[in-house]
Amino acid sequence: MAENETTNGFSWPEVKENMKQIFTWSYYKEGFSGWDRSSYVWLVIGLLVIVTTGLAHGLNYLSVMSMLGGAIGFTCTLAITANRRINGLLGFISAVLISIVAFHSKNYSDIVVQMIYLVTLDLNFMFFGNAWQNRKIKAMDNHGWILASLTAVVAFILLYLMDTHLLISPRPVIDALSATIGITGAVLTVSKYRSQYWMWTLQGIMSVTLWGLTALQGDANWVLFATYILYLGNDVLGLFFSPWARAIKAEMNK
Repeated sequence: MAENETTNGFSWPEVKENMKQIFTWSYYKEGFSGWDRSSYVWLVIGLLVIVTTGLAHGLNYLSVMSMLGGAIGFTCTLAITANRRINGLLGFISAVLISIVAFHSKNYSDIVVQMIYLVTLDLNFMFFGNAWQNRKIKAMDNHGWILASLTAVVAFILLYLMDTHLLISPRPVIDALSATIGITGAVLTVSKYRSQYWMWTLQGIMSVTLWGLTALQGDANWVLFATYILYLGNDVLGLFFSPWARAIKAEMNK
């Protein structure tokens, strides 16, 4: 189905149509076509970095999970930057794989944020992908700031309490803070705010720090460390060289 053929994407017939399309060639053709050239270049570079990093540190169950989760998750972020609904399917798969690795590393808040991505972003885009893809990209407004602030405060309190009282994390502050920023970014993404990329940039920095510390403290997972560095490159594309950036520039030039 082409981008403009849907009416609203929220009726049950359209939901079923969205799900049926996942099993068609056209779904993947649409999902991976029409990207900016810079995104295609970054995709190739990123996949090479992820695979090379994984192979350099040996192959085992967790390293394979990390490579697959990192590669699919990285592709998902680029699909979001290209404003393509296929990011839902890619994100669903990567969330499960990264959660397995995060559980082994005791980064429990990272598991929570992956599950929140799965529900708010992945399943949402799989069920209602056309509706999201066709919605207007917005500049940050008062509603967006209130939404982001409330999400961040509530999420950090709950995640920190979980990491210190329920599931004891060796890195509770940075684990909870990184996940909080990611959850806030997810909320802004669903709401179609272009400012989500500032949150993803900050979340990328925190995730690089989290998985770097995780590796230095014994749970060496350099694949996810490298993956989150690559996410930062995609955030730059999203901020300045993407449909999200062009939509805001067009609005400002009216």
